[in-house]
Amino acid sequence: MTEKSVELVEGLVVRAPASGRRTYSKSAKQALVLMCQRPGVSVASTALAHGINANLLRRWITKYGREAKGSPKSVPSLVPVSMVSTPSRPPDSVIEFSFMGATIRVLGVVDVRALRTVLDCLAQRA
Repeated sequence: MTEKSVELVEGLVVRAPASGRRTYSKSAKQALVLMCQRPGVSVASTALAHGINANLLRRWITKYGREAKGSPKSVPSLVPVSMVSTPSRPPDSVIEFSFMGATIRVLGVVDVRALRTVLDCLAQRA
């Protein structure tokens, strides 16, 4: 298996106090974000090579990636939507009933007179 080398960014950690909460250089963070935006670059391996958590690097990508692309930090503008009227059609309906142990289901738009005729014929046979 071939091993891919990761380009290292110098000067990432500005301050590393004993408490463990490090401070990072903004320019180095932006350089890492630009590096991760290149095709074929793994965010996880880049983070590992620089001794940071991949989730932290992903947060930087979200924050600084927008700035690098020149897009605003605000919510994107809405797209105008217009309503187009369509010819109305009656809603599809279902009539279901049981007769002599069988279930009869009538789908779609039903003519009331035709249904009445069918029901009358079935009632006479019962």
